[in-house]
Amino acid sequence: MNEKAIGKVTATEKNPTTCTSVRFWVHRDVVIRPFDIVKIKHIAGRRDNEPSHTYAVVQDLHYITDSASHLANYVSSDFGDLAAEPQNERLGTTIAEAEVLYNDQEIEMPVHDGAVVEWADVEGIKDALGLRALQLPIPAGYISTSNGEEVPIEFEAAYLLGPEGAHLNIAGISGLATKTSYAMFLMNSIQQRMSNKVTMVIFNVKGSDLLAIDRPNPDLTDTQRGEWKKCGLEPTPFERVTYLYPFANRPDNGYTLSHIDLKILEDQIRKGQAFNYFYDIETGRRKLGLLFSDIDDPNSTMESIAHHLPEIDANSWEAFRRQIQPMVQKGSGKGGDIPLVSWRKFKRLLETRTDHDLFTERSLVKEKRHILIHEAIKRLKPGDVLVVDIEPLPDYLQCLVFGDVIQTIYAAKLGDEEDIEPNSLGTVVVFADELNKYAPKSSDSGRTLTRNLLEITERGRSLGMVLFGAEQFRSGVHDRVLGNCSTNIYGRTSPVEVAKCPDYKEFPQAYKSAITRLPKGNLLLQHAVFKTALLKVRFPFPCYYQPKVR
Repeated sequence: MNEKAIGKVTATEKNPTTCTSVRFWVHRDVVIRPFDIVKIKHIAGRRDNEPSHTYAVVQDLHYITDSASHLANYVSSDFGDLAAEPQNERLGTTIAEAEVLYNDQEIEMPVHDGAVVEWADVEGIKDALGLRALQLPIPAGYISTSNGEEVPIEFEAAYLLGPEGAHLNIAGISGLATKTSYAMFLMNSIQQRMSNKVTMVIFNVKGSDLLAIDRPNPDLTDTQRGEWKKCGLEPTPFERVTYLYPFANRPDNGYTLSHIDLKILEDQIRKGQAFNYFYDIETGRRKLGLLFSDIDDPNSTMESIAHHLPEIDANSWEAFRRQIQPMVQKGSGKGGDIPLVSWRKFKRLLETRTDHDLFTERSLVKEKRHILIHEAIKRLKPGDVLVVDIEPLPDYLQCLVFGDVIQTIYAAKLGDEEDIEPNSLGTVVVFADELNKYAPKSSDSGRTLTRNLLEITERGRSLGMVLFGAEQFRSGVHDRVLGNCSTNIYGRTSPVEVAKCPDYKEFPQAYKSAITRLPKGNLLLQHAVFKTALLKVRFPFPCYYQPKVR
């Protein structure tokens, strides 16, 4: 008897095997679950007459009996007597439905009835998933099978970071810390494997979660360290990290609004890692179109006004606001073809939204550590990590800073930034949570920030600029942004979102159910080189320190 055997293929008149699907009954002592991968003996396709083997991934499980109906089962228990013992036990078995992934002799014939089904070993699983052919593998987690095998899973860098494909999206409900944790795990993988080629820019949008990623996690257990080893990685925090904080005129808090622990901030300052970003009048007025990205502006009048602003001569924000005043006065004729009501709306928004310490002139006081976004990006080299804290800012200022960063990097990649060499940054990965805020599904492609993101996702892979985005609900993100992602990650999601979002409609029913109850640390992966549509993986606990919000 084959000790690895777990069942046999079953083909019936109503449910035949096909080139892409197979069913098999499972031995009564075997425990199996969806996402397990099995090996099936198949016909020979070569002259040596050696049998081939087909690999398949389990998608669903059914238990059937010889009972004609549920009512028959009820009657057999003495019409519903819970204590009754049936005179004859029902014949029953578990039937597994599986998707065919691969045949080791490239045979695409349907598997025959009665073929023996075995557990796939580690090497067979790698072959079945297409992991053998990876040129530059990036660790992406590991899978645990029902028979106790643990297999490291990897992405192909050419499809994750370009040029063959690029961009990644992670969707899932908040509260499990899974989306951000996985993105940080993957970027740590990239830094460990490709530190001489990739630069990373990370936006902190939740408390102080990502404001100490160069510090080791003191609470990491041996078991959690072992999970990193399973993926072929060292449980070490990020290296070569610089932090940018929003400037605020607060000497008691390091001249920043950030919620980072003051002792950690002081340590970063001593090491020359912490700077405060700001917007002087010269830089800020060129970026003001981004300041109104969240405004409903169907005729793009706010953007049209913003295009006029660099022509205004002013040496401070106060002087700039005074220069806007004649534009809103009736009969002045200084507003051009733009309606007076639009200028007045613009003035109100400008005064409100630039009434913030972020809008100031550069200080000569060294302790304020002023730096422009452009200056911070200019300093980056492959292997560097730049963390930009935008969590304390209101949404409209978050859009400004995020847009400024991606515009500057994209312009540098195009060669439009005079003092930044296009190749000096290497491949740039930008990670942003709450992607629906920057490229919402409801927005049109004329919105400044949405247009910028569309350009990056549609053209960035050839330039070496990659977007890693995350959000709670995929249904809230612009379709073209999602459509250009070669890698998609699905975390735990509500049943309402699964029913509403069209991206989940093609999932097998068992996968739809699984995605609504994924435990912490588990995700479904979809990657261009995988031979299966979805793969369930585990990933390690973060190995960097996560400060608590003050």
